[in-house]
Amino acid sequence: MTRNDDVAELAEIWGPPTYSAPVRADRLAQFAGVVPDLLLAYWRRYGFAGFGNGSFWLCDPEVWQPAVDAWTNGLALPREERWIAVSRSAFGDVQVWGQQTGSRLTIAAQHGWVVHTDQAGRAMSDDNRDDRLYALLMCQDRRSVDLYGADKKPLFDRILALRGPVGPDTIYGFVPALGLGGALRPDRAEIVDGPVHLELLAELSARRIVDNDELLHTWIGQ
Repeated sequence: MTRNDDVAELAEIWGPPTYSAPVRADRLAQFAGVVPDLLLAYWRRYGFAGFGNGSFWLCDPEVWQPAVDAWTNGLALPREERWIAVSRSAFGDVQVWGQQTGSRLTIAAQHGWVVHTDQAGRAMSDDNRDDRLYALLMCQDRRSVDLYGADKKPLFDRILALRGPVGPDTIYGFVPALGLGGALRPDRAEIVDGPVHLELLAELSARRIVDNDELLHTWIGQ
């Protein structure tokens, strides 16, 4: 499989984007050599795009950087690492790339978790960087980017029908927040400014690092 095939596979999984904003040349230049070349190829092909009626997004790292900083600062993570948002869900779960080591994080904001899904910790070739970026994007599907209510049923389609779609910089937030006694119910979801809401959740949450097994156990339990 070629890298062009890798880029095309995203639309094979999700269908064509339901929203797309072209990535400006200056943004591509800003992140050249910072993120894997494969991510730049996704940006050129799809733009900063939403798939599946907005359930999954390739996001602009600059827009989401304040939220990433709010969730990673002060945690027991490599200090020299630069964490960069790559993709996110309609609920504000953010997949984050580590520039220095290729490590990957999942910010599961509604639960107050930062999941260190992968720790490379060594120098990588360009091909290895692309492989790891490909794995980060391909490990996500419609089930994994959804949330599940107390009734064990997925929430996205129900909230979409109730509130309409989120945009490139908005998410479904629960009001009140779960940490303040809120509930994962469609009628408690509102469309909110994504980066601002994630920063607020970082302040309200007892942020903690969890391992991938705990996250998987939660999904299975749903």
